[in-house]
Amino acid sequence: MITVADILALPAFEQVQPLVLCEGAESREVHNVGILDCAPDKDGGYESYIPGEFIVTNLGFAHDDPELSERSLLVLIARGISGIALKKAYRPIVSDRVRAASEAAGVPMYLYDGGYHEVVAYQALDLIRRDSEQSDKGRIMDGLLSGHDPHAARAALYELAGATGSTVQCIAASPKADDECSLYAMLDAMTVVLAEFKRDWDDVVEAVFAFRYHGALLALVSYAQPPAGVRTRSESDLTMRLLAAGQVHLGVGEETPLSDGDMSVREALAALKTAQVEGDRVVCWADLHHDAFRAAANEGRLFWRTAALHRALLEEHDDAHGTELAATAEAVARAYGDLRLAAEALHQHPNTVRYRLRKAKDVLGMPDSPDREFAFLLGLVYLDYTNPLLQP
Repeated sequence: MITVADILALPAFEQVQPLVLCEGAESREVHNVGILDCAPDKDGGYESYIPGEFIVTNLGFAHDDPELSERSLLVLIARGISGIALKKAYRPIVSDRVRAASEAAGVPMYLYDGGYHEVVAYQALDLIRRDSEQSDKGRIMDGLLSGHDPHAARAALYELAGATGSTVQCIAASPKADDECSLYAMLDAMTVVLAEFKRDWDDVVEAVFAFRYHGALLALVSYAQPPAGVRTRSESDLTMRLLAAGQVHLGVGEETPLSDGDMSVREALAALKTAQVEGDRVVCWADLHHDAFRAAANEGRLFWRTAALHRALLEEHDDAHGTELAATAEAVARAYGDLRLAAEALHQHPNTVRYRLRKAKDVLGMPDSPDREFAFLLGLVYLDYTNPLLQP
């Protein structure tokens, strides 16, 4: 989806000054980009402009006529467009009435310096076209990640990347700048890097491909059956090339058989999330440890339903008896069973924590469970709650 913010981030907009800001203005979706170059009576009341269209103009056709400028902008705003960018070259006139209508309709207005309208329109329409193409690839990936079918995985990876090799590896990337232009600029750079990487490792690399997947970029590398040592060196080389291509976070999945390619994608996305949260430039799935198990467990609906059931039993007891068993159990889980640390976090005496744990065992029907076993269970029950990737 292309938004007003994405359009304003185009290179053609050299300087942008907000004229009328509306709540959620820059997140408004943009379906098309048009140029306003005539009065409304010459276009049937601007019938050719569609809702969701972003309009660029300098109001030059108004020839400094305040009434015509006002009437043109009011009719345009009423069309339900996504936003208006006024080029400052002709000092466009924007009346208070237009400002009020713009704010009331939620249609943001901007003043800008930069390229000709045709340049803005070309860049914007190219961005919208690429977004549509990449969305099609994203839907294929959504299908790949919706379940696990070895035959479907092979078919999807062939459709996406022409992959027919023995194994596949995914690297997920996101530029540090959060806009579609930066995303597509990085996609272009990544495509060049992958082509050069395949050329230099042609004896082991069978196919390469990069595309946008929601707010990230995915690089897929299909390998022939190289020795493990060679593949390790090639992975390190590719990672360094991608890091050199721009300011990005990288998440590196493991190499998997082609039929398990969805697993490498899941791993890469989870590693990327860790890299973004912790501010690291690159994180490998093999380095996630606890977070890797959390991400893996997150794929299991039955696991989370079971964990939620256990939490609910403790919370219901707390509500009925005014106890704090749930908070205590979570603190013990966060402390990996260390009752002293849990007590410090709760500002309680360790004996109070021990007493509450005995009550929690009774509530969950495990009165004879050893403390170590019960602490292990609580680690599973509160696995999602102790995930640092989900903490504010």
